[in-house]
Amino acid sequence: MKVLIKSAKIYNSVSAFHLKTKDILVEDGIITSIEDQITDEAAQVVQGKDLMVSGGWFDLYTVVREPGNEVKDSIKTLIESAQTGGFTDVIGVSGSNPSLYSRAQIEFVKNISKGRLVNIHPVGTITEKKEGKNITELYDLHKAGALAFSDGKRHFKNPELLKRALLYIKPFNGKLMVYGEDADIADLGMVNEGVVGATLGMKVRPALAEEIALERNIKLVEYTDSAMHVQALSSKGSVEIIAQAKARGVKITCDVNLANLCFTDDKIENFDTTYKVLPVLRTEQDRQALIAGLKSGVIDGVSSGHTPQNVEGKECEFDYAEFGMMTLEAMGVSLLGAKELNTEEVLNLLSEKSRKIFDVPVPLVEVGIEAKLTVCSTSNWKMEKSNITSISKNSPFIGAEFNHKVEAVFNNGQCYINS
Repeated sequence: MKVLIKSAKIYNSVSAFHLKTKDILVEDGIITSIEDQITDEAAQVVQGKDLMVSGGWFDLYTVVREPGNEVKDSIKTLIESAQTGGFTDVIGVSGSNPSLYSRAQIEFVKNISKGRLVNIHPVGTITEKKEGKNITELYDLHKAGALAFSDGKRHFKNPELLKRALLYIKPFNGKLMVYGEDADIADLGMVNEGVVGATLGMKVRPALAEEIALERNIKLVEYTDSAMHVQALSSKGSVEIIAQAKARGVKITCDVNLANLCFTDDKIENFDTTYKVLPVLRTEQDRQALIAGLKSGVIDGVSSGHTPQNVEGKECEFDYAEFGMMTLEAMGVSLLGAKELNTEEVLNLLSEKSRKIFDVPVPLVEVGIEAKLTVCSTSNWKMEKSNITSISKNSPFIGAEFNHKVEAVFNNGQCYINS
């Protein structure tokens, strides 16, 4: 199969063609030509307004529901959501039942997604069944193909357990993905501590809970001289804490969820359960600090936080609704449309910086290389509920209009064209 990408600006810092506008010919999954003008009548043409191409996008946090929770999502529909959103790779965090705490479960995810356009990089749980009691066989999970280890959005109440896990992964250069929030201070709160939360009279979840847990976890990383990736920063104070830790040389990286970059706590004024997420949405001041952290490099990446929840989990009273929203289909285009970040910054975050956190090779846009590409344009489109391939539909972007569109995705010798 031949596919010709016409007149696309290349965003790939490791390529000699970086920031140059070229035609790109892909044959049977290999880039065979990059020239100013290419004509090939046998090729399927990908074109669009202000076309741009980068290495395939890589997401840092996507919840995998299979096995056991297929009523919310399956690996098949997850892959379809990812490719529609422009992703060639996603880090799959356990939202399954049983959780991904054994070699067999890691191998299950890898095998069922093998040979698809989108690579799912499974993450093993740090503790058995994510119960926070017994550490899993981390090295065994690593050998089975786990990219990293995470208990998802669960806080480690026992610091000794987290310390032991940090020591355990050192010999094989593993990495923990840790969500930090002091459970006693968070106290099962559902909204940010602030004006909106006080007005609604709802139980609050202060930023202090995140910041205290973050300080503790950084101390453990320093003590063990190990590596940790901090998931989902949400407050101005957390950005400042990370900046200070990095200045001291602590082996720490971090990301921010898309929801906390796009929305603030005013979204829950009407008790819309779509916006009930972890970490909770905070103030505009926090949102601006997160964006500044991304631009300065204090924050290393953006994660989708993609968490499918079905009707039963969302169409109910706010108190009883599940946390989480679906964001994979619109993550890239929403970032590209953001005024605070320019195109080069966004594509670098999506394609390159996200991979570097986990030492995954950055795709190269050069002749003779396997095509791992995401192609998008500045075309306008509107997201409809029918666009969502997942069983769950808890997306905040339904009805939203975008000024960027994913046109094509190439990976594993396959091509998805958004016609």
